[in-house]
Amino acid sequence: MKKGKGYFVKSTAAATAAMLALTGLICLQSSAADAPSVTGDLSGNGFLDAADLSLMKAGVLTESKDAAFKTTGDVNQSGAVNEKDTAMLREYLLTKITAFEKGEPDGEPSSEIPTFEKSYNFPSVSSLKASNDVPDPFVFQDGSKVESPDDWWRRQAEISCMYEYYMYGVWRDGSDDEVSYKISGNSMTITVKRKSTGKTASFKAVINLPKQVRHEGGAPVVLGMHKGISESTATANGYAVITYDSDGMFSAPGTAADNNQHTGAFYDLYPYGRNWDEQTGDLMAWSWGISRILDALYQGAGKELNINPDSSIVTGVSRYGKAAAVCGAFEPRIKMCAPSCSGAGGLALYRYKSEGKTYDFSSKGGSARYTYDQNEPLGSLQASGEQGWFNGRFMEFKAENQIPVDQHMLASLCVNPNRYLFIICSCQNENWVNAPAQWMTYLGAKRVFDYVGLSDHIAINVHLSGHAVIEEDMKYMMAYFDHHVYGMESKMDLSNLTHSPFELDKNKDSFADTFTKNWIH
Repeated sequence: MKKGKGYFVKSTAAATAAMLALTGLICLQSSAADAPSVTGDLSGNGFLDAADLSLMKAGVLTESKDAAFKTTGDVNQSGAVNEKDTAMLREYLLTKITAFEKGEPDGEPSSEIPTFEKSYNFPSVSSLKASNDVPDPFVFQDGSKVESPDDWWRRQAEISCMYEYYMYGVWRDGSDDEVSYKISGNSMTITVKRKSTGKTASFKAVINLPKQVRHEGGAPVVLGMHKGISESTATANGYAVITYDSDGMFSAPGTAADNNQHTGAFYDLYPYGRNWDEQTGDLMAWSWGISRILDALYQGAGKELNINPDSSIVTGVSRYGKAAAVCGAFEPRIKMCAPSCSGAGGLALYRYKSEGKTYDFSSKGGSARYTYDQNEPLGSLQASGEQGWFNGRFMEFKAENQIPVDQHMLASLCVNPNRYLFIICSCQNENWVNAPAQWMTYLGAKRVFDYVGLSDHIAINVHLSGHAVIEEDMKYMMAYFDHHVYGMESKMDLSNLTHSPFELDKNKDSFADTFTKNWIH
């Protein structure tokens, strides 16, 4: 293999052509069989762009065994494709370097998370035994145990499949999607073509850009399931915000209508069918829309808008908070998942009820005696107005304690050395979405984060009031993100993000100390 000024290709002619293509002077036009093999050109289009970076990141994350990936993706010629190659390709696309320099041999890919083949060999709902015990995340479905932190990733993969099978439906990862985009002013139209069928569908997103970008590599981006997520607070602090009308309420049809009819852009491409693996619910469908927006950013929109898609935060409130939690659990490219007031089916523990409990919220400036009334029950999630959020199998559960998972396990799908979880909930006027149960989810999930050595990758902000992502939440989110992702010192006390009013002696329920006592870790 020859090299020209450190840029590795099979021939110097191909190097020249690729460099010209990168500068926009020519576009390589050749068949797949005749196309030059440009180092780093994982998409096979003859030149290097954001699509190659996206493919490289995905391959490193999944430890791809594909021979072409191992050869073409090894831009520093070290013998393996890993984060060093990703960083070098990113710097090249950002024009920080002009060539790929050969590195020292560095062995196998260094991704810490292995991948496992999906398996849905789970018991039927009718055969599941009810239990009031909160499921142990460290025990496999067959009763075997997680014996080491390295073994956790196999359990995490199983939990992911359980959520697809029992609750949300199949996650469509974009492998069958071809995405294009068009930006007009502050609007971006995303068009998706399903490769296997040729069908296409589109939806729109609204772009809010900061006046000043203060982060190297482009603005971090908050991806909202809807508008009204304190956009101005984010943009004033150098963050971009992209919101989209996930259910089509304001700009029909959206990706999935918020009903049980399964219409919208997602269902145009992936029709809801009779078989369980054709029954993806709205929460997954809305998450799919965020994932396709990420595709557009990686394919060039990010560069056009000076947005860094590697630094993304997904958020949403209420039903869209549930969707944000699902999106963060299943889309590994999301850097931080920040669901707000997500309740049952989101990040509220099914097996904990706060109904009738009285709390003192004076420490937050609220009522010294606040009593919770009804929490959102399983029956509401299964009723006609909400059942479309889930798959058909979820309708078979007769009681919440029959569900073989609980929502600390959904949160545990965000456990990743490169990712973060930021839970938002509200003390008062949020009885329905059960904020104390979201605190219990935080405590349960933190056991997993702690076990694998990622204690500071999970946070929670319990604001006083507001069924929303309020200004306080956004400020804390950005401070936390800036500190952990960019290494910036924070003027805010980030230790507040490990506490809540529900742990105060006057409010504490012994359940918080006991529901994990029989877990093996």
